[in-house]
Amino acid sequence: MIPIIILAAGEASRMSQPKQLMRLQVQSLIGRAVQTDQSVSEKVVVVTGAHHKLVEKDIAHLDVMTAHNSNWRTGMGSSIRVGIQNILICASNCNAIIIMLCDQPFVSPSLLRQLIALQQQTDKTIIASAYRGTVGVPALFDKSLFFELTALDGQVGAKHIMSRFASQVTSVDFAEGIYDVDTPEDFNRIKEIFTNL
Repeated sequence: MIPIIILAAGEASRMSQPKQLMRLQVQSLIGRAVQTDQSVSEKVVVVTGAHHKLVEKDIAHLDVMTAHNSNWRTGMGSSIRVGIQNILICASNCNAIIIMLCDQPFVSPSLLRQLIALQQQTDKTIIASAYRGTVGVPALFDKSLFFELTALDGQVGAKHIMSRFASQVTSVDFAEGIYDVDTPEDFNRIKEIFTNL
């Protein structure tokens, strides 16, 4: 069992509303992420921040653990730290964790299982998703990197760890990883894709 942390603490200042709650086919982005993860792992932690009350209300019916990052303004590093700290409370014997964002709607159970399977097949400590000529999240991190992850600060995210330990990174192709929701235009483009699926 590999726990999954969903980072959903941002303010989404470029959107006219909390992007965590924006809906694709009647389902919120955060709700979609939680349900995807729960089909793969028994332990899922959603790290909330700017809109924590609204986000927690939206996913209350999914029986998922939430962890509020009161320091969300300092950046993604603090959210990763909060997520790992809460995972270690409920799953102290876990050997790895997966970190993902709530605004990548094309993340699938199949992709997450590929990350886990590749970690089991190799001795690599980081299994990342590959898209647009780079690697990123969703990504699996071995427990040997938990300290490094909890030491992240400010706007520095998990990609910093991937760069530092580049020789320990292998990846799974995730072409759809290019689609995330940062602007209204991004969301409209993704909605159009979903409409045509």
